[in-house]
Amino acid sequence: MPVRMCVVCRGRFEKAELSRVISGDDGEIRLDKTGKAQCRGAYICRECLKTAEKKRALERAFKRRVGHEVYERLIREAEEK
Repeated sequence: MPVRMCVVCRGRFEKAELSRVISGDDGEIRLDKTGKAQCRGAYICRECLKTAEKKRALERAFKRRVGHEVYERLIREAEEK
């Protein structure tokens, strides 16, 4: 099984244990439910998704500003998953 690193806690986990967040071609940041989208992606463990905003992890990963509403939407989408 492939191993990926969480952008928040830097822990190494199997790919299936992480959520993949992508910055799409349209500029929208969202969860990649397939795990195969051809976009810039970052992996976050489910526990760290709530602390990602405080540590500005997605801003570092995507090299752009990420608003509070984006983090809230990502948490809601992850809970639905």
